[in-house]
Amino acid sequence: MRSTVLAAIFVVALSSAAAGARAAGPIVLERSPSELTVRLTESRQDQLYRVVYDDGEHRFVWENLSPDSSGLVCLRDDKHLRPEHRLRCESQTHPSDPVIFDDVLKGPVVAKSKRPFGVPVSTFGGAGYLAPGLSDLRRDEFGNFWLHLDHQPYAIFKYSPTLEYRYALLLPGAPVAHDVDGDGNLYILHAGNWISKHGPLGENLGAWELPRGREPGEFVEASGMAIDRDSGWIYLADARLGRVQRFDLDLNYQPLPVTLWGWIGRADLAYTRRGKYDEHLTYYQLDRPRQLVLDGRGYLFVSCEHWISKFDLATGRQLSFGRNPVLGWGGTFSDSAFSPSAALDGHWQRHWLAGVDPLGNVYVADRQNDFLINLRLQVFGSQGILIRSFDIEDEVKDASGEPVYLSAVRGLTFDEHSVYLVDAAGRIYRSPAGKGLCSGGQLFLGPGAAGRQFDLSRVAEGDFTVELQPSRVRHRFEGKLLGPRADGGTTNCELYGSAVVQDGHRSMWAPARIGEPFRVSLFDGDGRLIPADDYEIEYEQRPGLFGTRWDYFRVTNQSGQAWRNVAFVAESIE
Repeated sequence: MRSTVLAAIFVVALSSAAAGARAAGPIVLERSPSELTVRLTESRQDQLYRVVYDDGEHRFVWENLSPDSSGLVCLRDDKHLRPEHRLRCESQTHPSDPVIFDDVLKGPVVAKSKRPFGVPVSTFGGAGYLAPGLSDLRRDEFGNFWLHLDHQPYAIFKYSPTLEYRYALLLPGAPVAHDVDGDGNLYILHAGNWISKHGPLGENLGAWELPRGREPGEFVEASGMAIDRDSGWIYLADARLGRVQRFDLDLNYQPLPVTLWGWIGRADLAYTRRGKYDEHLTYYQLDRPRQLVLDGRGYLFVSCEHWISKFDLATGRQLSFGRNPVLGWGGTFSDSAFSPSAALDGHWQRHWLAGVDPLGNVYVADRQNDFLINLRLQVFGSQGILIRSFDIEDEVKDASGEPVYLSAVRGLTFDEHSVYLVDAAGRIYRSPAGKGLCSGGQLFLGPGAAGRQFDLSRVAEGDFTVELQPSRVRHRFEGKLLGPRADGGTTNCELYGSAVVQDGHRSMWAPARIGEPFRVSLFDGDGRLIPADDYEIEYEQRPGLFGTRWDYFRVTNQSGQAWRNVAFVAESIE
């Protein structure tokens, strides 16, 4: 197991500042929903203060406050209160371990239950807020939900069985796939052929770099992942080699006893722009597989470029959809994926295999269709017969009549009663129990729900306390650097990473999450400080969603030799 590639996956926790002497409470002079002007009585200009608001339900902390000559300070989202420092609460891991309550548009949160309101800031959104984007939803054995929305900032969110926000994992780039094992541990497949593992509370449990090559157990382009929670197997697809291979939960290769190449694959280890399944030439072969779905009944569904294949995990046999060998082109569909027939209901051009429900129904969403304006989510029976097609003209509505926008669905999930999916507005929809996907269910989260702002104009002065800070609170964050891919196949530091940073190479952009200004120090694998002359640091602040900002840095190796397992320490400075 390799843990060095976890540098840019952050689940942040901060230590509490040492409490200073208690001062008299503030007097609120001006109020607005996102900003307060207060006077700190008996304050001095040359002192720093910490203000805490706690009404028994909400708790907010402002630090490093310096009042003017009249004792005035402004409590808002400014340099005194960086987004990741706004609210502290008791961790579910340990009562004395304070964690960050963030609005997830700016950074991750550890072990934090959702509050009725977001953070008191002028920026749009709050904790647990979901923005529109391509969605991929998973559900673990304990009923928790794991959600990825494909837009920056890339993160995977965890919600409780009752859809209460827990925390988010901030990622260096868009994940290729994610799934959860039987113990509630999250596995993430990243671009560049590496997998990270995270515990139920978001803790890093290590990572693996998948070996590169064409031999059994090796990969050229890992493209899909599914975990069989009953047997403890991980199935991984390779889009370039057209095959699926099996591993245990420690990523040890476990060959399947069907073909030389792990189970499914092409003997020549190549793929073509075939476009159609040929029952005689393509049997047991896959064409650019990108999604793997287990139905919980011992079957594996593999989403290829133009069709979906089904396999029996016990025997390795390829199974048919009724009288057709596959669902899609060359099976249930004829003609060509690039012909106008791709727009017909029951057809597609390129697709997402969104899920398979407990009855064996297959949910397929349009990924691309040159012959359609409105993309669809289609439901096929276990025999490959179209049951229903949903789009904006045949929409689903919740119990109150609110439309559910069924598009951009990469993955949905199920329990024994209901279908859960994320709609194009970033809301989670639960269908009515026992009725499959249909109207009359319930919407969760989304705009106006978990992202609702806390109204600072309603605060009571008696819920504020002021403490004298003996010194400026400084924040520190540690991690590992990620460099370009080790195979030399790309110089895109933004998307790919390895544990080695060669001489002259730059690390990927790493968000420090400590506020500006800050400094970065580097340490080698033995913990020795690397001289500042051996590297160059670039700083950048990037725009985020809804007017937010992100602080980043990256490092160029100028030492004349390769670095391995280099760690960084980023800390705020005066």
